[in-house]
Amino acid sequence: MATFEERRDSQLFEATKTALKNIQELSQLSQPERYFTAYGILRGYVDVLLVNFAEAFSEEQLAEIRIVLDQLSQLTSNDENLDEATRAKQDQLAQELRESEE
Repeated sequence: MATFEERRDSQLFEATKTALKNIQELSQLSQPERYFTAYGILRGYVDVLLVNFAEAFSEEQLAEIRIVLDQLSQLTSNDENLDEATRAKQDQLAQELRESEE
């Protein structure tokens, strides 16, 4: 039976191969389509990294990363399935982080 680290490494390797294959296929798309598709690939890859290496981050760091990713989703309109209350809460959290001091 594979250890946790072996499963984690295998999942990351598979995600890397998939991302690289998807990136290779981007050359066949128009420039605007490349941008949105590339963003989706990167977003998915970062999500895999966060899941596989979550123990390397504190809860606060994971929350901060999630807020940044949520703001990017909002900016690129990839959050169309979210209700307004959730969007408003995400905006509030992002604003609080922007205005916070160390």
